[in-house]
Amino acid sequence: MNSYRGSDGSERVWYDDGEIDQIMESELRKASLLPTVNAPAVDVERFIERHLRVALDQYAEMDPSTLGTTEFFVGSPPKISINKVLTGSALDEDESPPGILGRWRATLAHEASHVVLHRFLYEFAANSLSLFATAGDGQTATKKLHRCLKRDASYRTVSDWREVQANKGMAALLMPRKLFLQVARTEITAAYPRANQIPAGSEAIVAAKLAARFEVSRQAARIRLETLALLPSASQRLL
Repeated sequence: MNSYRGSDGSERVWYDDGEIDQIMESELRKASLLPTVNAPAVDVERFIERHLRVALDQYAEMDPSTLGTTEFFVGSPPKISINKVLTGSALDEDESPPGILGRWRATLAHEASHVVLHRFLYEFAANSLSLFATAGDGQTATKKLHRCLKRDASYRTVSDWREVQANKGMAALLMPRKLFLQVARTEITAAYPRANQIPAGSEAIVAAKLAARFEVSRQAARIRLETLALLPSASQRLL
């Protein structure tokens, strides 16, 4: 981890991808929640409430454009709030829309990643009044609100550096690198024993199997496969 000053003069922190993977695995291990091959889905609710010890409101009244928020306070734990519409769709409906459970879990993991990766920065800001302090942002030194919009709490590319890190943390938390590689290779070998790799054009099939096992979206599983270099190269896909 390194700190630096952005082009706008604000102070920022940099994690490389491998470091985020290590941090999230370490947190899961400390929480005694590191998943296994037989049970690869992370209990993200327990991770937030029991390990991070933050307040969690899963039925918060929010604007439809917002999936979740993380609030940092001086002298008290952070608070994570999740849009009640998202939680209701994921947990309370008999038949949830496709992918909604994955989006709900991703939102929880995204907000948890803000706490793990950025909590100390807000605590630092409360003392120094420099880090993350923006003139005219309407926030006080006693409370900082970080709002995650639908376009931010996803696996798509976003511009805000904190959101980029939280998205990487989200993937690392829900699909721990070592375990994901192990499970993915097992699935690939079982499905394609002769090739021992994902044949071009079969990426969606493998992603769907991994998504079901890790309880994430198919998009999330596919991106994790790509990030960990388990998908065919562009030249192979053209063959």
